[in-house]
Amino acid sequence: MSFLGLDIGGSKCRYEWWPVDVIAGGVTDPVHPAVDDDVAEKLACTLAAVTDVAPEAAIIAMAGVDLAARQALCEQLPTHGITYPVAVVGDVLAAAAAADLHQQPGVLLWSGTGSFAIARGTNGQLVRVGGRGYAFGDEGSGYDLVRKAIVAALHAIDGRGRDTVLVDLLTRSFGASQPERLGAVAQRMRPREVASRLPVVMAAFEQDDWVAADVLQNGMFQLTQLGIAALKKVGSTAVPGTRVAFGGGVLEHNPLIRDGLERTLQASFGGELLLQALPANAAAQAAARLASSWHGGDPVAKEWVERVTL
Repeated sequence: MSFLGLDIGGSKCRYEWWPVDVIAGGVTDPVHPAVDDDVAEKLACTLAAVTDVAPEAAIIAMAGVDLAARQALCEQLPTHGITYPVAVVGDVLAAAAAADLHQQPGVLLWSGTGSFAIARGTNGQLVRVGGRGYAFGDEGSGYDLVRKAIVAALHAIDGRGRDTVLVDLLTRSFGASQPERLGAVAQRMRPREVASRLPVVMAAFEQDDWVAADVLQNGMFQLTQLGIAALKKVGSTAVPGTRVAFGGGVLEHNPLIRDGLERTLQASFGGELLLQALPANAAAQAAARLASSWHGGDPVAKEWVERVTL
């Protein structure tokens, strides 16, 4: 038997199978439905595109769906030719499963286009902190790091901050007609388009730009604080030996940021930690494993898939 897991993010859709040696996983275009789009139809097309062989069951992890919307999508999929069992869960839940938080205590820090932290206490309580959207949160995310770099560049232009190579680098990267137009140009872009300029901030850092270094350091501090707050909410404390998983595109593709986060974590937690770096396909793999357990009637998996919201 084979089970399929999909992790639909802002820039790509990853899919994996369980067991892992059944069929190769991969990446395809994500679903970005407009207000009037038939989301169930788009999901059905995505499922059909990634496999010629129907799985025993599938779990789709995607952002922006509450419990009622998830249930409605699952009810609509059969009308679009999907006859096998499918469950839709939040992308945050799949990330938590990738960090084994359905099995044991710990904390997960995630930094992609957005950011969040999830903690599980010794009593099984599960909470999320952050991930409230680019306008009001997502500290330490790709979008947030680039936004703060833009702010620093504009402050430099206005004589309110230190000189920085970010002014020239970001102006060229965003295609602004002049540095003073940088903010206006960036505001018209989608969050993932802004976040895609993170390599520009990294380039400034590699030129020993202290402003870029401050932006990155503050972002990792803020991400660490999300994890500490999540642990407090489940009655735990940030101490040496805590199990900390971290993932997301920012941490996967930027070793310097990942190393900085590890140092910040160890300093904030007071010593060595049980660190686990999650690969890019971890959430899709976790969704496929959950599909197997859920289809098999495992009570923990059923609780997570059918009732847990994060």
